[in-house]
Formats: sequence, C-alpha cells, structure tokens
Amino acid sequence: MEKNKGKGEAPGQNKEFKILVNAREKIWAEKKINFDQVVILAFGSVSQDPNVSYTVTYKKGDNGKPEGIMVKGDEIVVKDGMRFNVTQTNRS
Repeated sequence: MEKNKGKGEAPGQNKEFKILVNAREKIWAEKKINFDQVVILAFGSVSQDPNVSYTVTYKKGDNGKPEGIMVKGDEIVVKDGMRFNVTQTNRS
C-alpha cells in the first residue's frame, strides 16, 4: 500500500530543507525559493530604497545547477544543505 495514496501529493512533498543563509541555519519548507525570499531570510525585508541592491550567490544547489548567482525575479529549486550568501550594497 502506498503511503500518500489518496492525498494528491507525491512522496517528499512536505519536506523541510535545512539551508544556510549568510552562515545561519534556516528551515525552508517549499520546493523552490526566489530572490526576494532569500534576501528576507538574510535581512528581514527587502529595502525599497532604489540606492540599495543585493547580490545573492548559492552553492550546493540542485544537480542541474549546483552553484550560481541569483538576480531579482529568479526562482530556484531548493536542496537540503544549500548555502546562500547575500550582500547588500548602498549606491551613492
């Protein structure tokens, strides 16, 4: 008998992922994460100041793209143990 039969969910759909954001462990419960969500995990919010920009890099990602850079609007698949580095820059 299949465990999730009748629930409309494939196995592993409710998994929690342990990720690191700026060297701090976070728990993420969705299969994907977008640029703004990573910034919020790092800084608590996304600044609306047009002079503030963010750089998001990641490592230990999905086998299709194990490392890279995210830009505003990007969404990627989350993998347990992923590492994100988020920096904030103020333009003057």
